[in-house]
Parts: sequence; structure tokens; C-alpha cells
Amino acid sequence: MTVASPAADTALVTLDRVKLELGLTGTDANRDTVLQAKIDEASEDIEAALGFRVVRETAVETFWHEQYDSVPDRLALDRIPIASIASVVVDGGDPLSNSLYRFDPKTGELFALDTGGYPIPWFFCKSVVVTYDGGYILPGASNSDLPAAIEGACIDLVSSYWSAKGRDPTVKSEEIPGVISTQYWVGAVGEDGELPPSVVTKLARWRRTGQA
Repeated sequence: MTVASPAADTALVTLDRVKLELGLTGTDANRDTVLQAKIDEASEDIEAALGFRVVRETAVETFWHEQYDSVPDRLALDRIPIASIASVVVDGGDPLSNSLYRFDPKTGELFALDTGGYPIPWFFCKSVVVTYDGGYILPGASNSDLPAAIEGACIDLVSSYWSAKGRDPTVKSEEIPGVISTQYWVGAVGEDGELPPSVVTKLARWRRTGQA
């Protein structure tokens, strides 16, 4: 997988939306800079939890013959939803006519078709290279199609980061009686329970396990 046209903006929520949710008004350059950094941080954490790249980009994905024990009846594109396919090239030949394949935008499944339009296995000796646009259009664009649950999860995570600003992020709990008993968080990125429950719940439907 290579990215032909990397996205310039990968934030899963806009600064204005977060400020609205937090009840922050006006323009404060220092505050807004910190808040944007928290948005970027939360967006990366959401992507890590989901297990896939969210933003729409132009990707070039190569399927090698040696990846398969038998002739595959479909190829699974990684970047979903698929917006469009620019080209499908089998064994370095000319791009296939778009009448010789079809795809499911939601699942990323790519099927080969015969000249009559019927599904057939993918026969190739070396590779199939697919160039396509996949992923979601992020908030801030008029045609954004990012699921509300993913955007909402990012807002919740930014809010959590913002409310914890200035506190030791490794502290899980403290006790007053006696002297003091402090517990520290020692988890790694991606462990269950690291993200706030509201975030985990919102992301549950969209998580993709077993891939990055």
C-alpha cells in the first residue's frame, strides 16, 4: 500500500466544533493552538483504536500472487469506504475496462467480471495493482461523510484531554487517609480501557481488528 495523494488535514473534528462543545468563545491564539494540538492527538488515538486510516486519500494497493493459497474470488481493498477506482492493472498490462470489475464501496470487496458481467475468480500470475480513492471526507468540508459516532468519539476524547490539562496523565486514583496512596496508569496504546468508556462505546461498531 502506498499513498499517491496524502491528505493535508487529518483532524476528525474541527476546532470550531470542539470550542462549541466545550463552551469556549472568542479567539485566543495560545488556547486555540493548544486545543488544535489536542485535536490532532485525539485524531491519531482514534485511528489507532479503529485500526485503519480514516481520511480519504488516493491509495495504490498491490495484491501479490504469493499472498494466496488458491485463486481468490475477490480482493479486499484496505481503504474504505471506496469512493472511486481509477485503475485496475493485472500483471503489468493495460488497465482493465471498468466493465470487467465491480466493487462494494462499504466492504472494499473487488470482484472480477467476465465480458458478460458475471463474477469470476481473479486469475493473475504476478500482481493486481489497484489505484483508488478510499476513506472518509472529514468535517469542515461541505460534503463530509465521516460517521457521526467517530466525530463524536473524537470530541469526547479532546474534551477528556482538555479537562485533564495540567494534571499528571498517569494518575489513576489517589487516597487521602493515612498519608496518600496514588495509583499510576501503566497501560500501552491500544489496550482496552485506555480510552474513556464513551469513546470506546462510540467506536465499537467501526473498529477493525487484526489490521493497521
